[in-house]
Amino acid sequence: VDIDWEYPGGGGANPGLGAADEGENFVTLIQELRAALKASGRDYLVTAAVGSAPGKIDKIPYARLFQNAAAPGLDLVFAMSYDLYG
Repeated sequence: VDIDWEYPGGGGANPGLGAADEGENFVTLIQELRAALKASGRDYLVTAAVGSAPGKIDKIPYARLFQNAAAPGLDLVFAMSYDLYG
């Protein structure tokens, strides 16, 4: 299951979209998705495509997704590097 949320906390093409609490909501979404998939009894990969610019990374508390090394929130993280320039 791949989550592609552009972008938690805003910073996308439309400056009117995004709220400050979306970083926390992103983490909650991943944690609840992981729990629901585990409850199904089947194995799933949970991945996310995330903004890689510092202003986007800083809006999400990623450390919370990897606190338990035996059961991380995300299996893979794909950096969207098209937001970088210079």
